[in-house]
Formats: sequence, C-alpha cells, structure tokens
Amino acid sequence: MQAPNYNFDKRRFETFFDGIIAIILTILVLELKLPETEHAENLSTQQQLVCLLPMFVSYTGSFLLIVGIWLDHHILFLNVQKLTKPYVLLNMLFILSLSIVPFTTAFAGNHYHDNFAVALLFANYFVMNVFFGMLYWYGSVKKLVSKEFLDDNKTTSIYSAIGIIGLAFAIPLAYFNTYLSFALGILIFSGHLLKKK
Repeated sequence: MQAPNYNFDKRRFETFFDGIIAIILTILVLELKLPETEHAENLSTQQQLVCLLPMFVSYTGSFLLIVGIWLDHHILFLNVQKLTKPYVLLNMLFILSLSIVPFTTAFAGNHYHDNFAVALLFANYFVMNVFFGMLYWYGSVKKLVSKEFLDDNKTTSIYSAIGIIGLAFAIPLAYFNTYLSFALGILIFSGHLLKKK
C-alpha cells in the first residue's frame, strides 16, 4: 500500500501562477476603454485617443511591473528546492495583492489628477513588492531556496530594496504631483527589467 503524498507539486503551482498572470494581463488591457462621457461623441477619434493617454501611462506602468514580477518569480521558482504549505500560502498572499492591480490601474488611469487614486495604485505596488520580497526572505530562512542562488543575487536584492523604498516614496509623492509618481514608477519598473539578473 502506497503512503499518502502531502507534497506540493512545484510545476503545477508554476502553471497556476502563469495562468493568473495571463488573466491579470488580459483584464488589465480590457480596462482600456474609450471615454464614455456625454461629450465623448463630439470628440474626434484622435481626441478620444488623447483622452486615453493617462490610462495608457497607468497601463504601461502596471504592465512593466507584472512582466518584471513574472520574470523574477520564474527565476525564483527554478531555484526553489521544495514547496511547503506556508510557502504556498505566502505565494497566495502575493497573488492576492497582484490580482488587485487591474482595478487600481484603471482607477488611477481614470482619475490621474486625483491624489488618492494614484497613491492607492502605488500602495498596491508597494504591498505587492513587499509580499514578493517576503517570498525570498521566507525561502532563505526556511532553506527552501539554494544558498548559491541567494548569494548570486545579492545585487538584485539591493536593487529590489531600493525599488520598494522608491514605491513607498511614490505614495506621498502622489499628493504633491501625480505625474511625478507615475514617472517614478515607470523609471523603477524599467530599471528593474534592465538589470542583469
């Protein structure tokens, strides 16, 4: 008689995560809608597209962030040696914060002059990145991730910490100037994609 198996399948979890990312990116792009104001019908198609520019900026920031998250999560999981239930649940908390991104992106894009809307978007980014950092921290503490991988990625860890601090700074910055918050976010996410590892 075969003993019960209580191990978590790493490949199955990665497939699940990839599916979540695909759904989030689909929802994200579906939030790009033409303006539905009473004066929208009087606008030319070019003017309507210009009205969508803030949504495109918000969308671009979130798209760059999600691409960076997917790349980092993929590399992390290549180096995760085993999955435990607490680690899966921690990943689920990260996914929870990630799944809210389409809403906060659309909200900030539609209300790009509203300090609270943009601050909420960056608070979402900040919480999500903190949870992602916790995946590395917990994996390191519980020895779920190889020490060689963690040692090889010390520079990336420093950059990620700076990025999280930058996102935290973007929250109050939104109350000073929403455009500067958007610019800082896109700068952080673009820089993260251009890093070596």
